[in-house]
Amino acid sequence: MIRLSFIVPVFRVEKYLDTCVASLLNQGLSEKEYEIILVDDGSDDACPAMCDRYAEQYGHIHVVHQSNKGLAGARNTGIRVAKGKYICFIDSDDYVEPLSYATLIYTAENDNLDILQYEFRIIYDSYVKVAANTKDCKIYNGDEFLLKKMSERCFCWRYLFRKELITTTATFFSEGILYEDTEWLPRILLQAKSIKQIPNIVYNYVQHEGTITHPKTDADWKKNIEHSFIVMSNLRQIASTAKYSKAWFDAMSSSIITSVLTIVAKHLYLEKEAYIQRILDYSPNRLTSLPSFSTTERIKICLANISLNLYCDLRHYL
Repeated sequence: MIRLSFIVPVFRVEKYLDTCVASLLNQGLSEKEYEIILVDDGSDDACPAMCDRYAEQYGHIHVVHQSNKGLAGARNTGIRVAKGKYICFIDSDDYVEPLSYATLIYTAENDNLDILQYEFRIIYDSYVKVAANTKDCKIYNGDEFLLKKMSERCFCWRYLFRKELITTTATFFSEGILYEDTEWLPRILLQAKSIKQIPNIVYNYVQHEGTITHPKTDADWKKNIEHSFIVMSNLRQIASTAKYSKAWFDAMSSSIITSVLTIVAKHLYLEKEAYIQRILDYSPNRLTSLPSFSTTERIKICLANISLNLYCDLRHYL
């Protein structure tokens, strides 16, 4: 029985792909227990040939070649072909810690979990940051988890998911938008009956130039802002189905607003007044936060509540 499927969207990452795949091959699981699904999303570099070479060498590595559909579309393809009881999403420019997922699978199966959350490092050029939250190891349903434990960090690669939870509820990624994790993750969490956090540091999130969160032109930054508003609108709709966790959705929207203000301050400062007015039209009430959010994020929201203009000016000059 295949216990775990790694779903790896691949697009223009020839520099990083060997490290990613090597880390997935070193997990203390037999080839019969897991599979690695490489979804070549129309990559125009050496990645398609690299993927085929991996598949020729390892029987549990499978490759899907498709025209470019974006990260969400590649993940959806992986979900549809995955055969594992549980699935994990891995970004192909990141890597995971050795011998980690055997423990995760044991925990998920032993506790009969729908979703298991673990910790990660952020890898910068000059330093490493460990992103850690307080753990109580209790099991929550999705609505409770969002309210009590969920931070502003909506990364789907931070979780192990029961595949059946996704497919039976048809909770797929929304294609064609940026920040698809932020929109998808609360939808799948609300479907879950059993979620647990563990303190294991498993995932290494590599920061480098060229990712979608580091665009280079004003047009790209404006696209990011437009997609941020789309995600906030979608979160409002999702919140209407929540029983307890509406406060998280309000806080998450507040966090997105501070991100928009930061983009404006750093890249579109001359258009500050128009964007601030748009934010006020969208969200005229005070911004909110939760104790589960990072200290940095709570400070940002407090400053923005004092004055959106002041926040923007501080981010521009500091």
